[in-house]
Amino acid sequence: MFDTLSRTWELTKQSFAVLRADKEILLFPVMSAIAAILVALTFLTPLYTTGAFQALKQGSGTPTTYVVLFLFYYASYFVIVFFNSALVACANIRLSGGDPTVSDGLRIAAARIGRIAAWTLVAATVGLLLRMLEERAEKLGRLVVGLLGMGWTLITYFIIPVLVFENLSIADSLKRSVQLFRRNWGEEVASGLGFGLLFFLLAIPSVLLAYVGFTIHPFAGLAIFLLYFLTLAAVAAAVKGIFMVALYRYATEGEVPAGFSPSLIQGAFTQKQRRW
Repeated sequence: MFDTLSRTWELTKQSFAVLRADKEILLFPVMSAIAAILVALTFLTPLYTTGAFQALKQGSGTPTTYVVLFLFYYASYFVIVFFNSALVACANIRLSGGDPTVSDGLRIAAARIGRIAAWTLVAATVGLLLRMLEERAEKLGRLVVGLLGMGWTLITYFIIPVLVFENLSIADSLKRSVQLFRRNWGEEVASGLGFGLLFFLLAIPSVLLAYVGFTIHPFAGLAIFLLYFLTLAAVAAAVKGIFMVALYRYATEGEVPAGFSPSLIQGAFTQKQRRW
């Protein structure tokens, strides 16, 4: 675990160097969060004011209510995929030696909006089915469903760059993501776990700072916590997106992107090839 965390820290610093050169990339997670809030207000406010939520709690929800909830789930997922696609597009331009702008990312994502919408439908449907199975399953069944969900997350790890950079159908895009995952799963899994642990550790100071703020005024504590946590979340999303593009470029082109250590990226792939 220490080796994984150490390697992830080095990869994080290298990804952050790319982010520092293009701070505009940070705007995509921010825009995604704002858009998600607007989507939630648009769908959930009418459900609350009409008493639909109360009806759901009592088990008497109407088909219309469930349709609206699915549309909310779909719209929320679409927002995430769209802005992640824009982020990935800008990261790729930077790693190719270019100087991307926010409009570049939005333009490229908009050009793929059909594939993004279709993939969102697939992902939202699978996610909803897994959630329904988990709610209805017993303890052992929930474990199985959780493993299925983890497997789905891993095999679709490269789906965003595939959607953005390769002109494939949704079915072929999924197959391509699976192919890239199987070829390079060692580095992705280790770094994915490392990124999660690393940013969890970096989030700890937010609790300590919030406590200090609360001793001054409750609002100050809440403001400090939200500012720190939301900033860290935006940086984490941007850094992980940059790293994913670096992995994708190495997996498809066989060359380590400029700014990344060949030993860190190539090492795990070499070990993986020996296993197969």
